[in-house]
Amino acid sequence: MKIKRFIAPTMRDAMRLVREEQGPDAVILSNRRLENGIEVVAATDYDAALVQQAAQRVEPIFEERVPVRAVEAQIVIPAPVAAPAPPPVPTVAVAAPAPRVPAQDPAIAGLKDDMQALRRLMEQQVAGMAWNDMKTRNPVRADVVRRLLGLGLELKLAREIASEIPEGTDADRARFLPMALLARRMPTFKHEWLDATTAPGNDGRHEVIALVGATGVGKTTTIAKLAARYVQHWGLRDVALITTDHFRIGAQEQLFTYGRLLGVPVLTADNQRELCLALDKLKDRKLVLIDTAGMSPRDQNLQKQFAMLSGLPVPNRTALVLSAASQIADLDDQYRRFAAAAPSAVILTKLDEATRVGAAISAITRHAIPLAYVTDGQRVPEDLSAARPDQLVLRAVAATRAGAAPPDDDELSYQFAGAAHG
Repeated sequence: MKIKRFIAPTMRDAMRLVREEQGPDAVILSNRRLENGIEVVAATDYDAALVQQAAQRVEPIFEERVPVRAVEAQIVIPAPVAAPAPPPVPTVAVAAPAPRVPAQDPAIAGLKDDMQALRRLMEQQVAGMAWNDMKTRNPVRADVVRRLLGLGLELKLAREIASEIPEGTDADRARFLPMALLARRMPTFKHEWLDATTAPGNDGRHEVIALVGATGVGKTTTIAKLAARYVQHWGLRDVALITTDHFRIGAQEQLFTYGRLLGVPVLTADNQRELCLALDKLKDRKLVLIDTAGMSPRDQNLQKQFAMLSGLPVPNRTALVLSAASQIADLDDQYRRFAAAAPSAVILTKLDEATRVGAAISAITRHAIPLAYVTDGQRVPEDLSAARPDQLVLRAVAATRAGAAPPDDDELSYQFAGAAHG
């Protein structure tokens, strides 16, 4: 078996190098992400039976057990010898030395590492075959998975939706049914979230809504769009703005500019006391929108922002603002970090900047906080609309058509293997 390591910017490039150098019969032994791309280890003249036999011979290592014969030694315990009782001596407290932990035999440690690497290799090989198996057994569902992954969806969600496609579904219906199933899974509101008169538990007289989210997701522009939308429905007299962002240079000036353009008052607050005073001044307004500081989810000042919003003396709701252009890991991190603000809605921004919206759809579906609004540009308020799952899915399809091609078989095998290994 001839083994070689390849490094390329993408999985597709790596597979092309493997095919060019080792031919179509090459077998992928392992793959992993590096800082500078993808590493693939491939082999020719691969003998699966030989690898299986090797794995069976080292099964105890797989279970983190070391064969007794590898470390056994004969220990001889001498018979006890009678001795006279020692004379009495004063009792002295002596600290017992810490027990010595025997060092692990380097040979055994190396063998365990090798066997664990072999186990991972075999897991990836088996998982990579799962894609080919799906294509053979149910090509319609396999095509559904391919197209959903092309939208940027998580593999788990794509496979769940594909499993809901009835047996015998024709290809034409299989193109549209998955999109309807995906839209049905997304949580949204029956009524427009901003409408204070339909908000659960609110009588429409006075409400506070705060927007939270990471730096750069577009909270300030979204605040302006929400205010303008409210003005269109209920007039200037009923809305006001507050900014608590004294960390980012120019943040307050940006909101003051929007306030002047809309003709609504804008107040500032640097702590909870100032926030309560500002809210008291605006108690005659039906809606007060709070623009919080944009911070990294790991910023230590984030908890101070949450503390400002907790215990306010008026009814209040919080919306988490997310960027549609973010990666799934970043979105999950933001959901986790901003959970302390108890958001009751999500606003998805920057649809116009996202080439694949599937990551955002996956996160919204999995975390189950209803989606209230989406934004797709800088115009105020034209580029803000109430969330409609079917429209968002169609937007995801359109963005994919204008961007990268759907994943090929090599990429899909890589994703299946990665999911199994993860």
